[in-house]
Amino acid sequence: MNWTIIKNEAQYSKALSRLESIFDSTNDSKHSDEFDLLTMLISKYENERYMIEEADPIQVIKMKMDYMDIKQVDLIPYFGSKSTTSKILSYKAPLTLKHIWLLSQKLDLAVELLAKPYKVDKWNFMKKYDSKIKKGLKASVSSSRRP
Repeated sequence: MNWTIIKNEAQYSKALSRLESIFDSTNDSKHSDEFDLLTMLISKYENERYMIEEADPIQVIKMKMDYMDIKQVDLIPYFGSKSTTSKILSYKAPLTLKHIWLLSQKLDLAVELLAKPYKVDKWNFMKKYDSKIKKGLKASVSSSRRP
């Protein structure tokens, strides 16, 4: 059969069925090219149609906690306090590098899974610096305008 780019579910199902039927005969050179082509076409179709979002670091931690049957209270030694643990797991404070390193050790997770950007709700870390920054910017603009 001549294969083309998969454009719908019917073609996708047909390609999957064919791939399954020739799966065990991949050593046979007669089917190996068809096998390679089908895997590329199926992969392309799945990547375009069935996009899977990556979990953010907090979701990863919660999934691993569930898998290991660990409770939030068990993470207090790694976050430093009950309130910090609660804030981080409820997206109200970010993970620090220290947290990431400790959790990667405790939960046996790759650092790359935890050291990703994610949205933190209502975290006003820079708020206390805003007025100082604005004053500094105004002062530098005023001084640069003087001849």
